[in-house]
Amino acid sequence: EFSHNLTDIPGVMHIAALASTARRSHYSNYGSGISLCAPSSNSHTYYRMSVRGLGVTTTTGNVGGVTHGFGGTSSATPLTAAIAGLVLSANPLLSAADVIAILKQTASKDLNFDPYPKTAPASFDSNTAWDVSPVPPFDSGQFQQNGAAEGSWSPWFGFGKVDAHAAVAEALARRSQQGAVTFNGEVAPNRSIPDNNATGIKSRIRCEQVFRLSRVSVRLDLSHSYIGDLVITLIAPSGARAVLHQRNGGSNNDLHRDYDMTSSPALAVLLGDLSEGEWTLHVQDLAAADRGRLERWQLTLDGSPDRSHSVEEQPGVIIPDNSPQGISRTLPVDKSGQLTDIEVELDITHSYIGDLLIELMAPAGGVVRLHQRSGGSANNIIRTFTLANTAQLEALRGSEIQGDWTLRIVDLAGDDQGKLNRWALVLTN
Repeated sequence: EFSHNLTDIPGVMHIAALASTARRSHYSNYGSGISLCAPSSNSHTYYRMSVRGLGVTTTTGNVGGVTHGFGGTSSATPLTAAIAGLVLSANPLLSAADVIAILKQTASKDLNFDPYPKTAPASFDSNTAWDVSPVPPFDSGQFQQNGAAEGSWSPWFGFGKVDAHAAVAEALARRSQQGAVTFNGEVAPNRSIPDNNATGIKSRIRCEQVFRLSRVSVRLDLSHSYIGDLVITLIAPSGARAVLHQRNGGSNNDLHRDYDMTSSPALAVLLGDLSEGEWTLHVQDLAAADRGRLERWQLTLDGSPDRSHSVEEQPGVIIPDNSPQGISRTLPVDKSGQLTDIEVELDITHSYIGDLLIELMAPAGGVVRLHQRSGGSANNIIRTFTLANTAQLEALRGSEIQGDWTLRIVDLAGDDQGKLNRWALVLTN
């Protein structure tokens, strides 16, 4: 069995290579760590046998460069990552764990289970003890039930061949199930844009609906005789800013176009924000000699109902130095439901954070270690722990959010003292 110490880390997938014949690529790893497989090339591990399979055709990164031989797990892995990106584009509210589950659940199992013959001895090497053919209990690639929620699993193919179409369809279906909400607002200010003036003009659209954003797009109709003069910024009610147009386009005239997160990745900064409030379009002309008008603009917001619940306190309490008792603080939550997402915000002053052990205890009894004496002599812990950056929090998904949540902080070394300034929870069901 091929194995390594990353196999059991939550949120990490290991991708096997699949030949174009739907057969396991001869060189590909097998065993209990395999999560999925993806189409790639095929070749014999030691090039002593002929095995069928085409490589992947792709650009090389050089101008006009194309290769027909991209392969290996170096090909299978980025292909899977790209499909994960498609899934997130279809439903940006999915967590990393949701994306992984979707990729596994929708993977195709229409694969070829034929094994390869053992590598024959060569005239220059009669010893074939190094042969990499799968051995029991991994000598069969057939799918089997192992109790995984995502379905049957194979030691050669993981949960199957990653399927972009099926995965994106499932992501869209979940978005619909989340109770997708859309807001459309439009204004026609027909206002002159002052020439060579950083103040510019601001036009506003108010959204009265409250939901968590998963997609933002802007339709703009603006006349100008030199669009390279312009900077156009969308400002959310939260104050977050996304620059839609940054003095590009040179001497071209007018802007009649749509901006979305594909054409304007800066809009991604708004994901997860709340929709309610005043949205502002700020248009500036930062060079002389050309003028224009903001004729009309339209704002479209997509998202789902906000199911988050926030609690916090600012106790300003001392963390006793070199004391195994430490401090414990409790935040009660009166809202019920199963946890789907969590954020833990900490503001701790301390002159040697390597002294600290920090744990979060859920009402149902689950305990997650957020910080375990790492960071050495660095000062302060001011950060937000999320499912994306703290894999241990995955253990709390599905637990009941109602009840007392407890934060425990212990200083396990002498000479430095700290203080818990603030901590907060954002729980989503």
